[in-house]
Amino acid sequence: MISHCQVGKPAPEFSLSCVRADEEAPRSVSLSDYRGRWLVLMFYPRDFSFVCPTELTAFSAHVADFAGRECDLLAVSVDSVELHREWLMTPPAEGGLGPLRFPLASDPQGEAARAYGVWVEQKEVATRGLFVVDPDGVLQYLVKHNLSVGRRPEEVLRVLDALRTGGLCPANWTSADGTIDPEQCLQPGRILGRYRIRKLIGSGSFGSVFAVWDLRLQRMVALKVLHRDVFESRDVALAEGRAAAALSHPNICTIYAVDEEDGLPVIAMEYLDGVPLSQLIQQGLDRKDALALARQIGLGMAVAHSQDVVHGDLKPANVIVTTQGIAKIVDFGLAAATTASRRTEPGDRNQRRPGVDSASVESEAFAATIEGVAGPSGDGIQGTPAYMSPEQAQGRRLTPASDVFSFGLMWYEMLTGRPAHAGRSVLETLGVLETQDLGPELAADVDEPFRPLLLAMLARDPRRRPSMNEVLQTAPLSEPLTAAHSARKGHPAAH
Repeated sequence: MISHCQVGKPAPEFSLSCVRADEEAPRSVSLSDYRGRWLVLMFYPRDFSFVCPTELTAFSAHVADFAGRECDLLAVSVDSVELHREWLMTPPAEGGLGPLRFPLASDPQGEAARAYGVWVEQKEVATRGLFVVDPDGVLQYLVKHNLSVGRRPEEVLRVLDALRTGGLCPANWTSADGTIDPEQCLQPGRILGRYRIRKLIGSGSFGSVFAVWDLRLQRMVALKVLHRDVFESRDVALAEGRAAAALSHPNICTIYAVDEEDGLPVIAMEYLDGVPLSQLIQQGLDRKDALALARQIGLGMAVAHSQDVVHGDLKPANVIVTTQGIAKIVDFGLAAATTASRRTEPGDRNQRRPGVDSASVESEAFAATIEGVAGPSGDGIQGTPAYMSPEQAQGRRLTPASDVFSFGLMWYEMLTGRPAHAGRSVLETLGVLETQDLGPELAADVDEPFRPLLLAMLARDPRRRPSMNEVLQTAPLSEPLTAAHSARKGHPAAH
């Protein structure tokens, strides 16, 4: 049998007969019996040997310490349950164990020992392997000793304490110490998983983005590292990132991987060479460039909506214009996948919505994308207030129509050079979104050819807004235009 025993993978299953000093009859024991608790599984060579009694009785003396950590002990050798029973009944002075406080299991053919990679073929016994299995049945620690060297329970307890923290623990760690904060260790030269950090690109309230070298694929990528304490459920955040990673379009920043490294949720994405659209707007966009970029953004969003992915924080700072004039929508890594079970009527309340805050470009340009995105309420209002739809400002569930409204606010800014809510505070902006119809006011500020479409996109009722495909089929965005001018010289760009 080939051992498939590997830390971080499910521990090999086993089914063995075992005996206890306080039980008369043998019973069967399997790995599944320990599900929901930690397990220290110890292999040893033989009963009535010289070293084995010393280590097993030492562990027995600490059974209460292990139990206090929700951990059980099980020792395994090739000896029969009958010999185990004899060993347990023999006084220690005569080479026995005495009343051991955990069971001894029999693995007569060495099947479990082979599965765990501790079988010594020449001697037909198991070497001193020790394995710590977590409550989910995943192997978290293993150590193999020479046949002549015993194990100490104090070190196993220290390791168990460290594993139970879920954090990073140095070599001299004890339960009285704090764990290493990996976020504080993220600096140039450090390696996080498969990524070597080159430099910090930018940071915000939800995480930081680094320029990193992918050691496996040998390429530069942008790595967003999410703060561990931001999300109520990192699994939800990572699952939504994986849904967004399925998007593939020239106008969407590609997500390469969504994972967890050293306890930190990370999203690896395309490393872009360009500047935020917000910066180009501040410097002034001509009409042709504004239309070309708006169409590209619409094309990318239409593809996202066709795959049931809502962005939720569409804004100029979350669009990067490359040096080739290509608009790239970023931060889909934290967008929400809207499955059929999640779609609700416009009046329904949203349970929880992660915000988004950053892009993958060079430092100064990237800094422009790191905006405060959480509204004053932490119970569902998430996003950038200046680009929210009315339903988002009220904490209702987001739909593709919410992105259409945000796109309308962006387009207004691209056409006029000023934000729709210029001069308003966050609270004033949220108040306007909840009580006023912005469409007529903003449409009056743009030229006639743009008014009907802008008015429709900014409809207060999301059911009255056009879809993103309908936006693209309506003049003036219905006509394909040439790519916008490339990012101008002097703008910060990635290298």
